[in-house]
Amino acid sequence: MNSRGMGTVSRILLVLAIWVGSGFEIVQAAPNGENAWVELEVRGWSPTLKGSVQSTGSGLLGTNLNFDSTLGVNTQQSFLWPKATLHVADRHRLSVSGLQMQYGGDKTIAQNINFGGSTFAVNTSVHSELDFKEIVFGYQYDFLKFSRLAANFNFQVHYLDIDVELRSTGVGTAKEDFQVPIPTIGGGIQAWPFDWLKMSADFNIFKLGVSGFKGELIDSQAALTISPWEWLGLSVGYRYYRIIARDTASSDRADWLQKGPYAGIMVRF
Repeated sequence: MNSRGMGTVSRILLVLAIWVGSGFEIVQAAPNGENAWVELEVRGWSPTLKGSVQSTGSGLLGTNLNFDSTLGVNTQQSFLWPKATLHVADRHRLSVSGLQMQYGGDKTIAQNINFGGSTFAVNTSVHSELDFKEIVFGYQYDFLKFSRLAANFNFQVHYLDIDVELRSTGVGTAKEDFQVPIPTIGGGIQAWPFDWLKMSADFNIFKLGVSGFKGELIDSQAALTISPWEWLGLSVGYRYYRIIARDTASSDRADWLQKGPYAGIMVRF
């Protein structure tokens, strides 16, 4: 091969080497936000609440009370939902989030109801308050991780503090409350069609059936996150959250279902 041909081949090989090298760097580069060690996010969540509660006391079988139709609780509200995430290593993350929700309602009840050992007679004006606090501690491990796709295992502990209170002028106050940590396990997937766009979804569940008690907690989310820069992210998503607990001995039960969209803003360091 003459020198001109050798020069042409050399130039072609050089161009190919630069192109392949550049492509390799692009593939290996982490999407926006993935190199951050700390992520702080504030979400606004607007769920619809559906549910009921039943509480037996003083020998009186509790009435199954629907939050909306029986008690007149305002079941459509919005809440702030902060979350902090620490990237402790390449595939390991710790997180904590907190959520405090308060619902209330007033209604002249259309039936006699028993709650927590107290009886509220038909046509009584009853004020109801639901106070729900949740703190979630989470650990995430990416057992599969590629440049544009990751799959993870999740372990979470949901600490719940729930109070249900009914009040009327004639009867006074009847209250039921409990505090309990609930562990969940699950998994999720993340995909980056572009460096600035992340698609994610996860599903976490707890289910227990033992003598005298049955319980279930489901927490599932899906989101799109736009990160125009490494330090800033904007997200929209949807959360499905349900708790079912039943005392098989007394027939007391609670059914709590929330689902709805959220939007958030996050900063990273």
